[in-house]
Amino acid sequence: MISHKFKCIYIHQRKTAGLSIISSFDLNRKDPDWHLLNDGHLSPEYDALNDTLSWYYKFTTVRNPFDRFVSGWKFLAATRDRPLEDVLHDPPREGRDFRHLTRQQTAIVVNGEGRLIVDFVIRYEDLQAGYDHVCDIIEKPRMILPVVNTTTRNRDYRTYFNAKTRALAEELFRDDLTTFGYEF
Repeated sequence: MISHKFKCIYIHQRKTAGLSIISSFDLNRKDPDWHLLNDGHLSPEYDALNDTLSWYYKFTTVRNPFDRFVSGWKFLAATRDRPLEDVLHDPPREGRDFRHLTRQQTAIVVNGEGRLIVDFVIRYEDLQAGYDHVCDIIEKPRMILPVVNTTTRNRDYRTYFNAKTRALAEELFRDDLTTFGYEF
């Protein structure tokens, strides 16, 4: 998402409250700026826009990969009825389901040289405070983020994993765990 009004670019990680953040900028889904750079440096327009808007403030959100995986698993019609271990052994490898469930968060915000392409990372676990910090920097009035597109579940993400599935998830999300300092 690009906001020319606030001179910022938000790189939308799926299942990290991205729709809540984008909606706070008064863009609607039909606005082309809503969708721009949603895949970070993997976006087709990244190089051109990064050159012309290099001075825009760039930020993203990240989420504990285990928690994000459970949220995506329960959210997606293609996976919600499959056992967790089955999904971890045969995860989506392309398309929308891949972006929502399997693609590591580092894939779109860490470039080929191993550097973050954003100025700030909001941690989902401290979402409102991180959002407020960004608002202060870009001089956008603070607001309480709306709750949008949530996944219903009644349990802590840790309860879904056993030793085997935890090891599979740790392998699958190794870069996210290391880069963003998450643990089980």
